Amino acid sequence: MAAVFAGVRIVELAQYVFVPGGSVLLADQGAEVIKIEPPGTGDPYRTLRIGDGRETGGVNLAMEQNNRLKKSLALDLKSAEGREALLKLIETADVFLTSLRPKAIRALRLDVEDLRARNPKLIYVRGNGLGFRGAEADKPGFDASAFWARGGMCYAMTRPGQQPTSPRPALGDHIGSTALAYGIAGALYRRAMTGEPSVVESSLLANAVWALSADVTYSQAPGYQVHGQQAARAPLKYGYTTKDGRIIQLMLLDPRPHWMSLCHLLGLEDVATDPRFAEHEVRVKNADALIELFQQRIGSRSWQEWQPLFDAWDAPWELIRTIEDVAQDPQVIENRMVFPMQVGEERIRVVAGPVAFDGEAAPRDPVPSPQLGQQTDELLAELGYTPQAVADLRARGVVQ
Repeated sequence: MAAVFAGVRIVELAQYVFVPGGSVLLADQGAEVIKIEPPGTGDPYRTLRIGDGRETGGVNLAMEQNNRLKKSLALDLKSAEGREALLKLIETADVFLTSLRPKAIRALRLDVEDLRARNPKLIYVRGNGLGFRGAEADKPGFDASAFWARGGMCYAMTRPGQQPTSPRPALGDHIGSTALAYGIAGALYRRAMTGEPSVVESSLLANAVWALSADVTYSQAPGYQVHGQQAARAPLKYGYTTKDGRIIQLMLLDPRPHWMSLCHLLGLEDVATDPRFAEHEVRVKNADALIELFQQRIGSRSWQEWQPLFDAWDAPWELIRTIEDVAQDPQVIENRMVFPMQVGEERIRVVAGPVAFDGEAAPRDPVPSPQLGQQTDELLAELGYTPQAVADLRARGVVQ
């Protein structure tokens, strides 16, 4: 079977993670993604050094995670010739995807009307920090600012009185990139059904609001408190620490089918019928006492001792895993959520998108991210440029 997005050509004028992360999900499933980059520098993520340990050897892990399977065309879009080369490419494209702020797009004359003049059926997709309407549409936005801080995520994830919780690398970017991929897929479907192209928009702020939609919606309820709810000690939705420091997270949203079997598993049969804990209402009132009993029991054994008992218990629970655990998790590996890719002399692991088509989430033939301008000659030749014309453009710095 052909890959789901085989035959779709996406022209990407985008940097960092949020927007490039959207197109890589389609590239994994067969789309051709052409990354437009400025000569000499390229996407700033090519040379960015965060200093937090995310680099390994000569491989830029962030570039590989978000730009595998793409092609790179290095064009100076501020020059008339570079812009014209892009417009020729747009004539062949299904989707144009950008992370440039509206004022930058207007300055380059690459807005919807500009590109639709050359390709009336073009799907135009854009992502930014705070959305495309309102006084702050042009405000620069990154994951940690627009998603984590502005979107309420930091507030929700920080206990009152504590130093603000730091965001994880590219957390909002990758949540948002999934939304962009959904938007592109929806626009392709609409065009196939009606012939009409769409303008698709998403922002880091919109994705934070969606991710926190339960809190944002519940905030209408009188007396709803974000941290009051988080701080409530619910014994059957609590994390218990084993003797060797591992944490078992219970998640009995409806405890009725599991209460007796949990007490039996823990060897606390007398607790099951104790009038302080026998029903949900009294368990809430006596939460601290029940937590203490459960913790004392679970803390008396190591995870290795508890594991066979919990594995045999058919109820919602999980061991809290480290990131290293997740990377080696048999379920993650068996479902190809993480897959290997050869990059030069190094073999690395990258993460597939969260959706599998016909049982496969990872690309069939993974290819590393391109070098800056790696496909410039090939793509310009396809557009009708002769080798001499490309050499002349390169000599004048229009292409690389």
